[in-house]
Amino acid sequence: MNNVLRTLVFNGQVSLTVIDGTEIVKEGAKLHNLTPAASYVFGKALCVMTYMSACLKEESGEISLSLKGNGTGGEIAVSGNRALRIRGYIENTDLVGCEDCETERCALGDNGSLTIIRDDGYNRPFIGACAVPGFGGVDEAFEEYYRISEQLPTRIKSGVEFGENNEVVFAGAVVLQPLPFASDDTLDKVYETDLDELLSLIKTLGVEGVAEKFDCDKQVWDSRKASYRCNCSKHYLSRVLVSLGEDALREIIREDGAARIHCHYCNTDYEFTGEDADKIFAHKKKD
Repeated sequence: MNNVLRTLVFNGQVSLTVIDGTEIVKEGAKLHNLTPAASYVFGKALCVMTYMSACLKEESGEISLSLKGNGTGGEIAVSGNRALRIRGYIENTDLVGCEDCETERCALGDNGSLTIIRDDGYNRPFIGACAVPGFGGVDEAFEEYYRISEQLPTRIKSGVEFGENNEVVFAGAVVLQPLPFASDDTLDKVYETDLDELLSLIKTLGVEGVAEKFDCDKQVWDSRKASYRCNCSKHYLSRVLVSLGEDALREIIREDGAARIHCHYCNTDYEFTGEDADKIFAHKKKD
């Protein structure tokens, strides 16, 4: 079932994005064995990155973020692509706190930065950054980024909820972004819209049901499926190890018994033995 819907509302002057990120956040929390507090902050970042990934125009487009401050959460890193494959990690997987804005402020601190790297498949990636507002959390950090780096007034509301045994039972986001030609009256409507209510309605109505609350043209609906999925594999990392050179790789294997690589995005360990090195560099023996 599709869990991301983008459309135009308010007479085509505002972009609306509705995301049900429940399965994405569940998978991320499970892979990294996160505490509820870590799941809460990390899950909100995953949901907003899903939105940013959905905005990519080129099929080869990729985007990544680094959100870090002087709080107890450490760095939050999340990446996504046009295919809506989202992945990431939070440095402090054992973050403690309560599931509200105080947890976010504790995790991020009062002095931090948000950096976005967007590769649209052109010659040079776009890099934007902003300071994290000391008074806010994840949503406010991204709203500040859009205001400062892209000069786009954007309203963002994300959330993560828990059930019994502290398991994630819902995660999602709603984003309203006026287009450059939006009128003053339309801007007023954007800021009058209750995003908390829309976010809550995702649980009962789904992403399409929330969009139907607006008078919008279904012909401009962009409905897609997003999932938590890492790009790593042993085959992919084998190609990375080639860049070390055969002598260096075999030296590591001799000293440590194997070359070991840990993927932070999916919390997976890969081990390469001498037999693996034989396969990686087999083409040289044939030459």
